[in-house]
Amino acid sequence: MNILDFAIIYPDEESCRKKFKEQRDQMGVTCRHCNCKEHYWLENKQAYECKRCHSRQTLRSGTVMRHSNLPYRYWF
Repeated sequence: MNILDFAIIYPDEESCRKKFKEQRDQMGVTCRHCNCKEHYWLENKQAYECKRCHSRQTLRSGTVMRHSNLPYRYWF
């Protein structure tokens, strides 16, 4: 993929975030507190919530991006 294709497919930060969420959902999310693999997505909080213990983790939690303030677009 060249830079022009990238700009068409991912024109903004939101499109990159959505694609990253799709990939994260395919891989699965595991609760870091109770190891449950079932979560709800809280759109208003932009976070996953564990169905068992109700702890929350952001989309970046558990990834190399966890402490980064860089936009998703930089990571793509």
